[in-house]
Amino acid sequence: MLEHLAVLLSVLAPLVVVPLSVITFYLKSLRDHLRSRHEELAQRVREQAASLGDLRAAVAAFEREYATKEEWLRECLHARRILERLMITTAALEARGVHRARGDELATDPTRPESSPAASRGNSSAK
Repeated sequence: MLEHLAVLLSVLAPLVVVPLSVITFYLKSLRDHLRSRHEELAQRVREQAASLGDLRAAVAAFEREYATKEEWLRECLHARRILERLMITTAALEARGVHRARGDELATDPTRPESSPAASRGNSSAK
């Protein structure tokens, strides 16, 4: 009986051992692959963390000058004054073109504020 059992085991052993060996090697290669992928991803995360640290340092080192509200308001008012002078000059030049087209003398001089259209409007309303 023992002999039959030994024969049976010797016949069945290769049928069991071969698939178990294949499964074992497959699982080992799968584990090795997962370890290498994990190490690659961990390295990427470390590199990205270092890059992020460098970026934060660069942003902190980069100094930008922001205008205060008062500076901004002053610059806006200055720009408005320049635009108003430009409008007055443009109106005077247009008036000069109209007068010259009619053959009239130049009624306004853009370099003299008292003869500019805005000044003449102010004088007419004061009368």
